[in-house]
Amino acid sequence: MKDMLGNCSFCSLACPLVFRGGERGPIFTKDSILSLDWDKSDDSKYGGSLCARGNAAVEFITHAKRINYPLVLGERSTIEAAIRETAKNLSAVKEEFGSESIGVLLGENLTNEESALALRFAHDVLETDAIALFAPDDIPLFRAYLGCGLSGLKPAGGAPSGDREVALIIGDSFSEHPCTAKLVLPGKYATRGSEVVVVSPELNHTAWFANGHLRCKPGGEAAVTAGLLKAAVERSGATLTAPLTKLMNGLSWKEIENLGGVEQGVIEGAAGALLGAVRVKTYVSNIFGRIGSPALTSVFAEAVTLVCPGESEFTPQFVQQNTWGIYSVLASAKNGSALKKLGSEELKALVLLGLDLFSAYPAGPVEKALRGKRFTVATQLFWSQTASRANVVIPAASLMEKRGTVSPAFGEDLIRDEVLSPPGGVVTDEEFLLALSREMGKELPSGGVVRETSRQDSCEWLGEEWSRYETMMKDLDSAEIVLIPWSDPVHAADGSLSRNFNWSQVTCPEPVLMVSEELASGMNLNNGDRVSVSAEGGEVILPVKKTKKLAGKVVGATIHFPSVRKLFPWKLDEKNGEIELSPIPVRLSSQSDVS
Repeated sequence: MKDMLGNCSFCSLACPLVFRGGERGPIFTKDSILSLDWDKSDDSKYGGSLCARGNAAVEFITHAKRINYPLVLGERSTIEAAIRETAKNLSAVKEEFGSESIGVLLGENLTNEESALALRFAHDVLETDAIALFAPDDIPLFRAYLGCGLSGLKPAGGAPSGDREVALIIGDSFSEHPCTAKLVLPGKYATRGSEVVVVSPELNHTAWFANGHLRCKPGGEAAVTAGLLKAAVERSGATLTAPLTKLMNGLSWKEIENLGGVEQGVIEGAAGALLGAVRVKTYVSNIFGRIGSPALTSVFAEAVTLVCPGESEFTPQFVQQNTWGIYSVLASAKNGSALKKLGSEELKALVLLGLDLFSAYPAGPVEKALRGKRFTVATQLFWSQTASRANVVIPAASLMEKRGTVSPAFGEDLIRDEVLSPPGGVVTDEEFLLALSREMGKELPSGGVVRETSRQDSCEWLGEEWSRYETMMKDLDSAEIVLIPWSDPVHAADGSLSRNFNWSQVTCPEPVLMVSEELASGMNLNNGDRVSVSAEGGEVILPVKKTKKLAGKVVGATIHFPSVRKLFPWKLDEKNGEIELSPIPVRLSSQSDVS
């Protein structure tokens, strides 16, 4: 019986864990991993806790449905034959249509080293600039971080006395990153007067523990955090950067209240609590379409944290573990052309690395790309809609089975030296890319990772982004019903991994529509009734679950399922190379009415 230290890979917390059993092979033999335990060492991150997803890691690495052989046109093949087929088709597309007709999309199941290799593969072998990270949840936070440094921001006044702590949480950290509670709740309960302040439109898992719930309109997080910053500066006299000062001076409290849905006095009270705390911890937890403007929200939340005179800590919590590492590697690439071309006829071949694209966002351009007359090769962990539509499927190793570096947070690099061996027949993305490059007549060197992590202080984009935000919020105000994404703690990210776990199949096997009690009463809906939910992006039929966690015209749908993600329309910000996501207007119709 041996112990092997590792890190969970299901979210950006990268919680430490211990695999216990055989040597390291994740197969059902005497040498297999038999169990998993917390890392109880004194310096263990998050006190050695694991959430429901982390506790399913053994099931994940030994899962019977893991793909462990390549497929060519749906038929089982060998890795050598699959690579030959891929090289032949990519070379033919390149010769007939040109190198820019090939697109490369990366998902988070890559190390930094593999991302750098993928970039070299795109440039040196395929000779295309159409390479991009597909992570619509996280990319706005990265752009905000790199594009708006706050080095000129200074707090006013001396550090407060006492030992009172305040945690400011935007979103639902306790659902998306459950072990965050291990950092937040001890501070709340240890000292009289300590607080947890949550900004969200719903009474979510995190808000249930809050002393102060700034219950905003759907998408109103940016307005409320702007109000917190405005109130903190007005009360303390802190110095902001010039672009932030200009924006704050131009915002009236009436505008903040109208956009955010929270009264000035409530916001000022929360800002006062932050300014008077010895320690302030701020977390921004975004997921697919929850926050109306994640980039603005992140900047305002970081700024209000930095103006607090006590000790402060600002943590944007990414949906996926290594999207920041990949983004920083690709920062020098032309990062929008692959997404721009996805729904057009320009792309004749698509290379998907570490990405279940259909689960991530089954929007119209994605459907078109995967159903069109293109050659598609995809590295996949499980059989999926993406795999079923790809010409060649390569069995992929997970991050827990790869040596290399991942970057789960700004300034944090986790180097995996000792890892689990992947199941037999499975290859890493590095092994696949090196073999494919050789087959296409090019030897690619490994290593040589270059990352862009420096921040720019200009922040000149804030005004333009605020104008777009105002327009979006006015559209939501005029909607009859607004849909917000709903997180379930047993699922992770887009659910492409967690939907395979036994626990999730028992507790959350399908998406549901959370409906406020007043809306359910007005529409004569009961629990279990099925309703049609239609939006600009599509339509889906979901079972109803009445709840007191929502109010008014707001509904929430479980976001870890493709059928729900399909409701969100494809809106590409070509300037920033981002997919714009936010809460959306929807229409509901009872199936009894339809029949």
